[in-house]
This record gives sequence, structure tokens and C-alpha cells, in this order.
Amino acid sequence: MVRGSNGVASSVAFYQNGLGLTVLRHTDDWAELACPAGPLSTAHTPSISDGAHQQFHLSIQSVESESQLCTGYSPVLNFDVVDMDETIARCVQMGANLDGPIQYPAHGKVAALRAPGGQMIGLYEPAV
Repeated sequence: MVRGSNGVASSVAFYQNGLGLTVLRHTDDWAELACPAGPLSTAHTPSISDGAHQQFHLSIQSVESESQLCTGYSPVLNFDVVDMDETIARCVQMGANLDGPIQYPAHGKVAALRAPGGQMIGLYEPAV
């Protein structure tokens, strides 16, 4: 998936430090990150060298036009997380905003965030 950003470096910092994605490539105009298989946890963020299976790649491209930066509510990136409260606190510290309250259905915790660049992110922590 490719997402537009008017600040590639700040987007990379958010996805890497806030959600624990692994940076594969990063220039001033382009970045590619990988999401490891399984729930996200920054306690151990796999690197390419440790043999972790990478199942999803997110590319961030520098764009300037308003039409390319329009985010709305689609598409929404959804991530499973190990600790909802810790993940939300980290993401909010990095400039994200909760889009409504955390929900507590029987199967776990669910939350929606708007990333600093405006993109929607869904978080899910399965019930133990």
C-alpha cells in the first residue's frame, strides 16, 4: 500500500516508533516499512536479519497537492497490538488523535486513531 505524506520523515517516525513497523528503505521522498506477522509490540520489533516473516509493506511517498493528501476515512490500516493502552499512549505522544473512545467488546479492545498525517488506523487487542 502506498500512502502520500507531506512529511515522509515524520510519518516514518510515527509508524516506526509509535506502531513498531520496521524501516526497510528511507529517503527524503520515499520510505518503505514492513509490519511483522502477528500482533505489534515495540518490546521486540523484528528486523529483516532475524528472519521474521514480513506480511505487509507500507510505502510512504512525498506528495504536495491537496488532492493527494486528502485522507478522509478510507483506507483504514488495521493492526493487532499486544497492549492497547501502551500503544495508544505512544501514538498520542507522537501526534495521533483518538477518533472516538476505546471500545471493549467481549472479544477484546478496539480503537480508531487518526495518525499525524490524517490517515485512519484501527487497533485491536484480542481478549486473553
